Amino acid sequence: MYQVLYRKYRPKTFDDVAGQEVIIRTLKNAVINDKISHAYLFAGPRGCGKTSIAKIFAKLVNCKDSVDGIPCNKCVCCTQTNEQNMDVIEMDAASNNGVDEIREINNKVNLVPSLGKYKIYIIDEVHMLTIGAFNALLKTLEEPPSHVIFILATTDPHKVPITILSRCQRFDLKKISVKNIYNRLKYICDKENIKIEENAIWEIARLGDGGLRDAIGILDQVVSYAVDTVTLNDVHEVNGTISQENVFNLMKNVVNNNLTEVINTITEYSNKGKSIIKITEEIILFLRNAILANTTTLEDKKIYQEINNHFNTDEMLNYISILNESLLDMKKFSNSKMILELAFIKIMNKTNNKIENKPVEKQNIETKIITREIKQPEKITQEIKSEVEINNAVDNKIISGEINKKTVDNELLEKLNKFVEIRVNNTLSKFSKKETIELKNELNRVMDYVMDEKYNIYATMVLDGQLKAVSDEYAIFTYKTEHLSNLFNENIINIESLIKEVFNKPYKVVAVDIDKWNVIKDNFNSRKQKFEYQNEIYSIEDILSQLNKEPEDDMKSLFGDIVEYN
Repeated sequence: MYQVLYRKYRPKTFDDVAGQEVIIRTLKNAVINDKISHAYLFAGPRGCGKTSIAKIFAKLVNCKDSVDGIPCNKCVCCTQTNEQNMDVIEMDAASNNGVDEIREINNKVNLVPSLGKYKIYIIDEVHMLTIGAFNALLKTLEEPPSHVIFILATTDPHKVPITILSRCQRFDLKKISVKNIYNRLKYICDKENIKIEENAIWEIARLGDGGLRDAIGILDQVVSYAVDTVTLNDVHEVNGTISQENVFNLMKNVVNNNLTEVINTITEYSNKGKSIIKITEEIILFLRNAILANTTTLEDKKIYQEINNHFNTDEMLNYISILNESLLDMKKFSNSKMILELAFIKIMNKTNNKIENKPVEKQNIETKIITREIKQPEKITQEIKSEVEINNAVDNKIISGEINKKTVDNELLEKLNKFVEIRVNNTLSKFSKKETIELKNELNRVMDYVMDEKYNIYATMVLDGQLKAVSDEYAIFTYKTEHLSNLFNENIINIESLIKEVFNKPYKVVAVDIDKWNVIKDNFNSRKQKFEYQNEIYSIEDILSQLNKEPEDDMKSLFGDIVEYN
């Protein structure tokens, strides 16, 4: 019968254990100097060697002819397997986590070893024990007979009671480095005569994420899948991932503002059975490498630097934040493909709406000082003072209308504020908790339109906001900043058209920032302000039509230079 590779090549001696040199040396010295503790705790991520080290240590302490911490592999204790050895008792706490199992150990703990010097109890996944089981184990663990050693292994040491931890020598095993995993995989491939490309081994080592067992498992799968020589493409096909080169091609479409191609590529990967979660993680890794490309030595540095020519560090950090949020959402909802598509719509929306600072705007004084030639402190102080005076003078001229010809007319601002105020009043005057809950529950239907050519941008705007109040005719959305609420109000006509399309009901909508909403909500709940229905006397179209300028200038004047345009 075929034996899977991770079982066949499980370490049999300490020399076979990869990446845990400090722990191995400590345990060897403990045996050599006869300073063996009665209880050990091995903690660390999966596949890093906890159970393997426990079994090797159990064999070593009972070996009668060990030399320098190396078992002889000839005596009875060394030649017997763990299943045959009566002195090594293994228990999986994941399936045997009750008080009765621990009491059985306590009842047998006084029995002397059959062959060796010690009776060793290995309890795997010890954190799965119940509180009662831990309490039953506590006294025995504190004062066991001199011939008993407890070895506890866990991936979650923080779930183990402190009273148990304090009675054990704790060893925290680390993730195994990519290089160590590569060396072990290379050794296995040579032993098994596996034909595999060098870059495929490195990729498997990377995908193992610090777990040697996982990496060997991937190798076993890939060998079964490949026809002859295992290639890099075979690795990604089996693992459901994509290469950094594939991610680079995906990001080039972002640079080229080709949303259709991005969506088609994601759909293609999904149809091929690729893991959307793993793809998202690969994109995050790519952006991380692109950020570090200028300061560290990375392979394929060229593709990362090419992306650096189009995106700065702040933008890529923003994209990573969006993708991280998407990863969290993927764990809550089943349609991970749509969540990734939404993430790219947000990314490309931000890319298309980059803010271009004009020379007339204030510049960062600190930045100017850094880029200047080194000068005397007195001169720099004088320049800072001069620049502050100039900026203040510019501000005063802008306020008085001497410089900026696009300054918003006060009457027009009053009309805009009145428009928002009336819609808020009309919503709260006939506020319906039932309508609000129903519309909130149905709002995810807007997601169906994020790929719609006509409504995709407006669908994203709606989904980015929070629906706070609804009446039979009106609805209020809130946003984190005034800029975002202004952007919503700028597009009210199209948003109302979308909402009518989705819900088959014409709602009149309006947006305010969260700070304003908190004041409105407090006034509403405390009855400090009476909200009465009023007829609308202004509309966004009326406000814009009164500006004798181009539409783009209108919006800049109305909402400021920070407004992003569609």
